[in-house]
Amino acid sequence: MKVVNILMIGNSFSVDAARYTHELSLGGDTVIELGVLYVGGCSLESHVKFFKNNEAPYEWFINGESTGRYISLKEALEMKKWDYITMQQVSVFSGLKDTFYPYINELVDYVRKYQKEATLVLHKTWPYEEKFDNENFKWYHYNSEEMYEGICKTYEYVQQDLNIKIVIRSGDAIYEAIKKYGSKFHKDGFHLNDEGRYIAALTFVHTFNNNQLLNNLYIPDGFDKNLCFEYEKLVSNILSR
Repeated sequence: MKVVNILMIGNSFSVDAARYTHELSLGGDTVIELGVLYVGGCSLESHVKFFKNNEAPYEWFINGESTGRYISLKEALEMKKWDYITMQQVSVFSGLKDTFYPYINELVDYVRKYQKEATLVLHKTWPYEEKFDNENFKWYHYNSEEMYEGICKTYEYVQQDLNIKIVIRSGDAIYEAIKKYGSKFHKDGFHLNDEGRYIAALTFVHTFNNNQLLNNLYIPDGFDKNLCFEYEKLVSNILSR
């Protein structure tokens, strides 16, 4: 069985995607050991500011659980040899290309100082719920479809610009799940509830398991077993396109 070490440089959307990732990966051929650097609402610009100022504001999560420690990006990068390192923009700016630059270039350069061999990955996030009533949604005229289209165009541009080979398509999976099952995967209009987190984690695991159905699908307590299998097939179909 293969083990891969993945570091997510992110925010609360990273924590959402990571909640069930390790447990789900145990049912496949590739086990994921996952570290998440968490600051709520953290943008690419803020990540850059933190390392330039030698700050250590990140709550450190391992395999979906908080350790209670706060560390710097440098500490995380020096912690071990990471096979993959993911980056993402804060949700409010996720569909606005200009907000990525020059910060993502600076972040890539900093990561490469400490992890020259790691594969860089983009984590494509999801749009807000259609009925979400928050000022952050104004950039997309309070329209979930417009936000999703912006995310797709922006991540495609950044992927090509930085020559990044792997994109974790959590945003696509959540968008398609809403189309099929209705608007029931957000907790508060922008974060994911447990079912949404499960779908995001399936997307994560399938990305690193060659999109193969898992040998032994993890079913969290209280989850509908049949729905879990449906969600996995949904994710697999999306990633095959």
